[in-house]
Amino acid sequence: MTHIASNIKNHLTICTAVVLMSGCATIEPTDETASIPVIDTHIHLYDTNRPEGVPWPPPTDKVLYRPVLSQHFDTICKTNDIAATVIVEASDRVEDNQWMLDLVKHNPQRYLGLVGNLPIGTDEFAGHLERFATDKRFVGLRMRQRPGEDKFFTDAVWHDLQLLAEKGLTLDVLMSNFDLADVSLIAEHVPSLKILINHLTGLTITGQPAEADWTAAVKRAAAHPNVYCKVSGIFQRSGQRPSPKSLSYYAPIFQVVYDAFGEDRIIYGSNWPVTDRGGEYQEQLSIINEFFAPKGHKVLEKLYWKNASKFYGVKLGKH
Repeated sequence: MTHIASNIKNHLTICTAVVLMSGCATIEPTDETASIPVIDTHIHLYDTNRPEGVPWPPPTDKVLYRPVLSQHFDTICKTNDIAATVIVEASDRVEDNQWMLDLVKHNPQRYLGLVGNLPIGTDEFAGHLERFATDKRFVGLRMRQRPGEDKFFTDAVWHDLQLLAEKGLTLDVLMSNFDLADVSLIAEHVPSLKILINHLTGLTITGQPAEADWTAAVKRAAAHPNVYCKVSGIFQRSGQRPSPKSLSYYAPIFQVVYDAFGEDRIIYGSNWPVTDRGGEYQEQLSIINEFFAPKGHKVLEKLYWKNASKFYGVKLGKH
């Protein structure tokens, strides 16, 4: 029995394959049984053996500083019933977007898309975007750097974000340099841009009830229909190594996010291999599944693949 299936209620089935849907783990099939493929929308790949090195992770990181390539994630997929993924570029080097697209071109059914990294608000942005957008696997950008700090949102930045929206591409937001007020601001200025908050808003999860100010900020961001939230990076956000493995530690935060964004604007992601700092891949997935499985088959489908497909414009085989 798989790690997901062991927690699923109502006799659901989670599949391992993208196209053939073979190797499914089934729990007492009934008329309600259905196959639920999983798209992990947040992984990082890199090769520390490249002659030019990598900007992240640093050599001092004893957990992450190693080659992390497609064959390594293929193993994760096999052992955890993951159908496909969207890669999030962790390098700030423009050419590393192409390196990543080339790295996974052998298996487009598993590696559905890349959330790239380009310097928003610069003279070079439009040219870079035009180049990479010709590859349909380039589904959007992640905004993580904040040059200029409080003066970041210049006319040039707004121009580039509008250009991103006009091309039908998406914006992931890493919250280490941004906050929920920034997300609301972007959503208001560029309402046609689909925005995905990473890692449960970047909150440090403490196991305590959610604070009122944070809950209110989440609700304000979620009031914009073009804003989604990624249920990802839970071990990272716990701030502990190893990370807590009890659902009760994370449930208050899950509940706020679910109440605010609803079943249609939540998207699963792991943040692998950063998950390794806190525990095993299967452990974080089991915690998430334990919370959402009782909400039913429809919610699980949306969390694990349907919302990702809608947001990024990616498609699974036979779905």
